[in-house]
Amino acid sequence: MGFFMQRSFLLLVAALVLSPLTYAQAPAERSAPADLQSLFEVAWERSVALQTAEGRRQEAAASRIQADSLIAGPPVADLRHRGDRFTDGRGVRESEVALGVPIWLPGQRAARGELADAQLAEADARARLARLAVAGELRDRVWQLAAAAAEQEVLRRRVLNATSLRDDVARRVSAGDLARTDLLLADQDLLATRALLTDSQARMTELSTRLFQLTGASALPLRYEERPAMPEAVSAHPSLEAAAGGLLRAQRQLGYLQKSRRDAPEVGVSYRRDAAGGGAPSDQTVGVFIRIPFATDARNLPRETAAQTEVMTARAERERMERVVQSEAEASRQALTLVEQQLKLSEQRSAMLAERAVLLRKTFDAGEIGLTEVLRAQNQALEAEADAARQRARRGAAIANLKQALGVLP
Repeated sequence: MGFFMQRSFLLLVAALVLSPLTYAQAPAERSAPADLQSLFEVAWERSVALQTAEGRRQEAAASRIQADSLIAGPPVADLRHRGDRFTDGRGVRESEVALGVPIWLPGQRAARGELADAQLAEADARARLARLAVAGELRDRVWQLAAAAAEQEVLRRRVLNATSLRDDVARRVSAGDLARTDLLLADQDLLATRALLTDSQARMTELSTRLFQLTGASALPLRYEERPAMPEAVSAHPSLEAAAGGLLRAQRQLGYLQKSRRDAPEVGVSYRRDAAGGGAPSDQTVGVFIRIPFATDARNLPRETAAQTEVMTARAERERMERVVQSEAEASRQALTLVEQQLKLSEQRSAMLAERAVLLRKTFDAGEIGLTEVLRAQNQALEAEADAARQRARRGAAIANLKQALGVLP
């Protein structure tokens, strides 16, 4: 009777250790998104990058409005008045009102429109690049949590196995088949396994919090593994598109400055009224005017030189990004190949050690070997199983990293 009470007590303790993990995850699992794509869209909607992307689009739209305007700038009003009220006092008065508008230089408006189009294209490319960056951060956090969850599942089975072994040892100690030291050794192993499970839960809590900060969900999606199939080319990578967009915008900025080597000319009309005083009649006249600024190197050279520097920098950045994208894609392919090889070896090792642990457990139950060897074999088998679980998570992460390197969104 004492044995059954002792066993019931141990099972109750194990249930108390495991139940917080189960109940803590249950609400999150019920609210988990359906797949990784759904979780990504939520993360994008919550990101600061979305607001930045919208702001850049609005800037480009405002630039387009300026290019579509019929005049090169805001109209200007000029009001003037002169009189001799505080001097001679003869009633002499002169009043003039003028209204002028700046006009586009030849080719300037078309260049401004091309620049606005380039700015909009660059804003869209930057937005796609920002989405890819959010996807990369999400993939990293999801697979860290997935690896921790897989390892925790193995630790739970390890606790159950250690509990079962401890119960068997306690039964045999009560029957006089084993020494008291074997029971203490089994208790020590059970406590150590529970400590590992507690550490794993702390790690899970940390990683769940990091995922919640990004997405508002603390649980893994129901489907988060990505398909291995993916394109071989990286020509449409958002990093390359953004670099090409930056170069195009810099080139058109230079072209616009070359079409704007002087300030916009101004044309307008004026109305003037003169009163000579002394009862003489007033004169009223209407005129037109044009104001033409001149081009100087002091004005244009610094601006055009800065624009040329930006073009050279953007071209070098595009070439650098091509090398980076190609090298990262190749490195990710190689990493995936190596992880798949490691996974195969880990699964083979796990299967062999699991079979060995089962055989040694049967031998121990028959009383042919000691507890120490059984514990060592059982822990080695479970550690190998945990390693295989980590390798499976690494393979999923490697697939996600390769898709990230190729610019493929979830």
